[in-house]
Amino acid sequence: MFNLKSLVFIGLFLICTILHANNRPEWFVPPPLDPTGVELETLEIDDGVFALLSNTPFADNTGFVVGENSVLVIDAHFTGEMGEQIIAAVKKVTDLPIKYLVNLNAFGDHVFGNYVFPDSTTIIAHEKTIDFLKKNSLQKRKEIISVTVGGSTGLFEEVEDRLPSVSFKTKKTLDLGNKIVELHYFGPGMSPSDTVLYVPSARAAWTGNLIFGKGSIPWARSETVSDYLKTMKKFKSKIDPVTIVAGHGKISDGSIVESYISYLEYALKLSKSLKKENIVIEDYVKQINIPAEYIIEDNIKDLMEGFHKWNVLNSYKQIKSSEYQSKTKKNLGQKVARDGKVVK
Repeated sequence: MFNLKSLVFIGLFLICTILHANNRPEWFVPPPLDPTGVELETLEIDDGVFALLSNTPFADNTGFVVGENSVLVIDAHFTGEMGEQIIAAVKKVTDLPIKYLVNLNAFGDHVFGNYVFPDSTTIIAHEKTIDFLKKNSLQKRKEIISVTVGGSTGLFEEVEDRLPSVSFKTKKTLDLGNKIVELHYFGPGMSPSDTVLYVPSARAAWTGNLIFGKGSIPWARSETVSDYLKTMKKFKSKIDPVTIVAGHGKISDGSIVESYISYLEYALKLSKSLKKENIVIEDYVKQINIPAEYIIEDNIKDLMEGFHKWNVLNSYKQIKSSEYQSKTKKNLGQKVARDGKVVK
């Protein structure tokens, strides 16, 4: 027998199924994440705090933090080869051991390189990341992410599965020896488990897929736009980074947090307005563009336009789903006589 919780789950499952990146609308451009030929540039942000920036637009960025006793690496990239490139970059800076590796989300481009790190390295991730990795086989996860590399899983043929062994719920603090690193979970955004890594001494944050970097907008891939907005507001209230290293795209300053909040508020407002007008949303989104006030980097404009259409379509469908759930909840609360009539 269905209850309200079941109906909510089913509604969100259907939305995610319809809008899954592997079952995308014709106007949607998948994120181009192929690591072939990618080289990571080492950039020192602060004493002992390093970003590893991809030389290809929107391919993954990572980074590492060096303390007095040990090193922490942020994300393992897409393949064993890229993971080895990260390890080599660390060795150019220090001989200290890589004690920790943090996976900022569950997608293959963040975790597939895990297996090349030393056995002594402890891999940490949010509990929802670990839950997803355990519930989905390596092959299934390869298929999900294959849309970003032309649809083939051949690139990941050599990848071995290695899951994080330590989890956290809302916040975890790690001491590398005179260098503190914080892991935060502010809520769902692009994915259910988006993690933010923050180095307070440097006021630098790694945001994974929660923020995509300078000249970008959010992408509510499978989460609700309203929850994404709540997450970004919590982000703003809890930490105040000067430098943001996104999982993809260019380094940005902290003002992008406010820009993301503004955009998500706009997307929600637009979707609610369209719902009142009973717009045929699938046709409408084909014609819309990102408002000029949100400055987009030239080399990712097509990608961001697809994100915008997706967000509005996603938000519109979520409004319809929420209204159905509200009506269902109201009906479930009514008293019904044995003849099936509502008792007033």
